Amino acid sequence: MKLQTRLYFQKTGILMAVYLVLRFLLPIVLPFFLAWVTVGCLTFFQKRSHMKLMSLSVLYLVLFLLLSGASVFCGCWLLYEPCCRLLPVCRDYWAQFAGYLTWLPGSLSGFFADLMPSALSCMFSIFLYLISILLFSKDWERFHSLLYRLPFAIPVSNAGRRILQCVKSWIRAQFRIMAAISLECMIGYYFLHIPGFPFWAVLTGIIDALPVFGTGTVFFPWIVIVALQGDYTLALWLGLLYLTTWLTRELLEPKLLGDGLGLLPVCFLMSVIAGLKLFGPLGFFSGPFGVLLIRELWVELELSFSQKNNLNL
Repeated sequence: MKLQTRLYFQKTGILMAVYLVLRFLLPIVLPFFLAWVTVGCLTFFQKRSHMKLMSLSVLYLVLFLLLSGASVFCGCWLLYEPCCRLLPVCRDYWAQFAGYLTWLPGSLSGFFADLMPSALSCMFSIFLYLISILLFSKDWERFHSLLYRLPFAIPVSNAGRRILQCVKSWIRAQFRIMAAISLECMIGYYFLHIPGFPFWAVLTGIIDALPVFGTGTVFFPWIVIVALQGDYTLALWLGLLYLTTWLTRELLEPKLLGDGLGLLPVCFLMSVIAGLKLFGPLGFFSGPFGVLLIRELWVELELSFSQKNNLNL
């Protein structure tokens, strides 16, 4: 078989292998994979802090639990007053359209009944993630030596290293844009007298940094709710603040991101949509990750092909 034909077959094999791994294996091993990535990041800090990996992992778990609890508490505390103000408005609209919304209670009960097993599964996955961090920290070196004995370990490792470098550059740029947008929102929320404005400003910046999402995810529903309450002045100022944050991202993104992940924005969006269709909610992240992994594995294959071709010449 010619080398070129073999290359096409091997690329097709990589495409099928990545799909099967993301479709069937990743949902099963996701908590363990995230724990492995977390411990790998902790080894980076271990080299600079000279702490034991187990001690660093325990410190991370304590901070994770504390921050999670604090976030839930702050979210409930900050949402209490807006929900109390919005509840009478919802009741008024419910009374006006009660005849058209009789199907909602049954639909909501069915929705929550379907959601309950997923919520329990998510909680169990978080528990597995936390336990796996400790287990990986205990046997990190032994586990890594075991991984490198697997077939295709070196090409996958090289591809993963390049993906990690792209992701690090992308995250660094996103943090700078997120900081600028959070600062703008903090100033705007302060002058608009929004309770807990620092928390909401940072949360708006984080949502804006997520792929596909943007500040419109926060501002559009907010503007609609405020307009329904009759506060058109606040709705206008929120619209101007949204326009400011949108322009900030549009101006900073080309300068800071550069090539970003190496995917055109339309290709990134297509990978997200394809991931959601193929893998469900997990595909929001596994779709772009799968495209990057296929691309980098193909690069490894082409490099190997070029080396063999040069030897034959």
